Amino acid sequence: MNTLTPITRISMSLALLALGIFLSGDLFFGVRSDEDQIRMEARLRICEALAIQFSSLIAVDDMSTIRLSLKNLVKRDDDIVSAALRTTDGKIQAEAGNHNAQWQTIAFDKSTLTHTQVPIFRNIVRWGTVEIRFAEAENKAYWQRMFSPSVLLATYIFIAGFIGYIFFMRRTLRHLDPSAVIPDRVKTAMDALTEGVILVDGRQQVVLANSAISDKLGVDSAALLGENLSSLGWSLSETAGTPPTRYPWQAAMADGESHTGMRLRLIRGGVERIFMVNSSPILDDNGKPQGALATFNDVTELESKNEQLTDLVVKLQSSQSEVSRKNEELQVLAERDPLTNCLNRRAFFEKAELEFEACVRSGEQISAIMLDIDHFKIINDTHGHTVGDEVIKTVVSVLRKGLPNGEPVGRYGGEEFCVLLPKTDIALAAMMADRLRKQIAKAVETSVRQLTSPLTASFGVASLACGGKNASNLIDQADVALYASKETGRNKVTRWDEF
Repeated sequence: MNTLTPITRISMSLALLALGIFLSGDLFFGVRSDEDQIRMEARLRICEALAIQFSSLIAVDDMSTIRLSLKNLVKRDDDIVSAALRTTDGKIQAEAGNHNAQWQTIAFDKSTLTHTQVPIFRNIVRWGTVEIRFAEAENKAYWQRMFSPSVLLATYIFIAGFIGYIFFMRRTLRHLDPSAVIPDRVKTAMDALTEGVILVDGRQQVVLANSAISDKLGVDSAALLGENLSSLGWSLSETAGTPPTRYPWQAAMADGESHTGMRLRLIRGGVERIFMVNSSPILDDNGKPQGALATFNDVTELESKNEQLTDLVVKLQSSQSEVSRKNEELQVLAERDPLTNCLNRRAFFEKAELEFEACVRSGEQISAIMLDIDHFKIINDTHGHTVGDEVIKTVVSVLRKGLPNGEPVGRYGGEEFCVLLPKTDIALAAMMADRLRKQIAKAVETSVRQLTSPLTASFGVASLACGGKNASNLIDQADVALYASKETGRNKVTRWDEF
């Protein structure tokens, strides 16, 4: 916003108006036309002087001197583009500056500002014409001719007019001051309020601003008078830089009713403030809005505290998310075997009990497979624990890929694993176990090349139909069947019901 007082702004506007009138008159009727006429006459005199000189030289047929004179003329005068001596039949007898390309045909014995021509006579008979092509006149702005009389006069008119208008407007605006319609006691009462108050007329121009709002904006109350309240640079608090569709005072005057609770942001002098703005219309005797009263409650500090609180909440939520993530990691560590990521024994039994009870309630079968890697101690003793770990991870990989629905797998012991198969009878479980047995032997042979002999695994299978009362009984039955496989030759699948 312009911080100049209304008197200064109006005085400057009137001075500029007077200057504009002068310059426009000068443009159409004055200096430019006079300057062009003077330039035209000077150029014609140059051409006439050459014609007189060349007439005497033609009389003695001295064309070499004429050519030299033309070349020197073009060379020394930057304003001359080309020059020539042309006979009446149109032939050029002498030229300088590529005259044919520069010259444009004009009316006979007529000259322009850029094309001048003067006839040459020999005795009393016309012999030819001296032609001079001048450069195009530069379209200079007035500020480039600052030392010309017209510019000096324009400067004087502006300065003198501005000073004179200030003295004149100081007296005139006493009668036009919008604040004059506000009684002094009302101004005093408004200044006593801690909340900013601005009164605008029907054109949204400020007619009263109390000291509270002027202090917040850092400008004298008198400087606000006559300003358009909507043009101060307000923006929405939520989206800085974006003005609202309607300001509260505009809405109040348009609707004839109060509008409250709009947060507006204003930056002045590098300081940002946020106001809660309410506005009510000022109605005349016929109920038509003639202006509006707007109040501005500075909530900058409150908004800052709210932002700090929001940041704190975000950080707290982030901390809670981090704690939840850590808890999940701890839960995984508590439930999972670190080498294979299988369920550990405790977590597997908890999962097995839930699945067992669900199948009992629904009347469906549930089976368990126990498997043990054959001669695993020899592998560790012969090849080391690193190779042993690779064998275990390969076995687990085969189990996960071979189970159709991601059934739970638990690491029961060092090289012993248990698989739970909900909704599966013992026959299907035995078939799956035999398939896994074959896949394990093949996968380990391919993946763990350090082994010097084939690796096998023994399996035991049991199901709910075998009479187990709970998940623990079911797993024990599968474990007993597993040991039957190991005692009867290993690398085989034994069912509890057959054993």
